[in-house]
Amino acid sequence: EQKKGYLQKMFPKNGAKVPELRFAGFADDWEERKLGQYTKLITKGTTPKDKTGIGDVNFVKVENITNGKIYPSNKIKQHEHDNYLKRSRLEEKDILFSIAGTLGRTAIVNKSILPANTNQALAIIRGYDFDTNFLITSLAGNVVKEYIRRNPTVGAQPNLSLEQVGNLLVNTPNAEEQQKIGSFFKQLDDTIALHQRKLDLLKEQKKGFLQKMFV
Repeated sequence: EQKKGYLQKMFPKNGAKVPELRFAGFADDWEERKLGQYTKLITKGTTPKDKTGIGDVNFVKVENITNGKIYPSNKIKQHEHDNYLKRSRLEEKDILFSIAGTLGRTAIVNKSILPANTNQALAIIRGYDFDTNFLITSLAGNVVKEYIRRNPTVGAQPNLSLEQVGNLLVNTPNAEEQQKIGSFFKQLDDTIALHQRKLDLLKEQKKGFLQKMFV
């Protein structure tokens, strides 16, 4: 709830040039940037031919992304990764962005999950001219909602093409302010993830007690 409140106050609302709440020392107007013009590559994956789920390479689907983190559970074989699925081989710092079904779920690719690949429900955003955490926060915030508001037909059928992803407008301040905002929200996300883990452990504990304390 707290994060939701900050997202509303720390990013400009429809048509505004500045947000309601800012870090001290920043006064310049923000500018709207088309994602595709500030990004070297926007692509997506495809479905593996081998459906066994066995292999050495992580295969990331939308459902493997939770609270901005990637938890891979599927695998593909190395030969598919290097051949048929070559265009969607993931690299460190790629941003994954869900474009089918659930729109706007985001995560940063960390070295720890590599080698990895993905399917057509996730766009890969690579070589972007934004602070990584700032862009992740923006994409997970109002960027998609604002695009749907301007293009209502998209909302009726939850799907974005790669061209539409490139046309998403990202409200952007200067590099230093991006970095500050990005760090602030990363800290919030890390705190949420920590509490989520504690909550999951408590739920498991409760399950255990329920089994042992009732006949």
